[in-house]
Amino acid sequence: MTPIDHLLLVILAVIHPVVGYMSFQRLLRRIAAGETVHRSYLYQMTITGQWALFALTVGAWLYQGRSMQTLGFGLTTNLSFYIGVIAAALGIVLLIMQIRQIQAAPNEDIRNFRGQLGTLEIIIPRNGNELARFYALSLTAGIVEETLWRGFMIWYFSQFMPVWLAALISVLGFGIAHAYQGVANLPKVTLVGAVFAGLYLLSGSLWLSIILHAAVDILQGRAAYEVIRRDDMNKPVDTDTDAAMLNTS
Repeated sequence: MTPIDHLLLVILAVIHPVVGYMSFQRLLRRIAAGETVHRSYLYQMTITGQWALFALTVGAWLYQGRSMQTLGFGLTTNLSFYIGVIAAALGIVLLIMQIRQIQAAPNEDIRNFRGQLGTLEIIIPRNGNELARFYALSLTAGIVEETLWRGFMIWYFSQFMPVWLAALISVLGFGIAHAYQGVANLPKVTLVGAVFAGLYLLSGSLWLSIILHAAVDILQGRAAYEVIRRDDMNKPVDTDTDAAMLNTS
């Protein structure tokens, strides 16, 4: 372990989460002041920032003469790996079923689901173009965050503690890094991070956790998109406004 590794840890586990939290709070204040949200721009900026962190991490890793396999990008197709494949596939199936349930849910449930989104509603896509960009962001998050929080973090902490404890610390850090989503969401985010970490330890590779992470973000984003779309469609029409518009036509 070198000073480069320690500096990288500070950047990834401290500076980046703090900047992300402050940026989200600043966004909330701008919206409260009446500023329009340009979600596609937010997605693109986040994508760019995440790939910059990925380049920094991988660049520092390779600069020190390490292989991508030791960062978690190896692949051994043994029994544990296939168990991981089954677990990841079951998780994806459950998420798809969640979307189907939302599509069939009564309007009252849809309103309740939307209320549960809280401040995260502002970053949920509203149209097909935004949804496509959100998918790109989800794929990016799957690759980058798993590389940082599972690949690098678990490797770093396992240099001076058992790997299970290193994984636990990475899970807690992952949850705290998503504190901008609100305190109520922290247990869920931390639990999801634990699933990703468990999948990584089970399979010995980042690939399954990357796939599941991207799928979770894509499908949960799609579920929230469906909730908002359904709720907006079910809102009562303002007949007075419609009449006024007809009279001025």
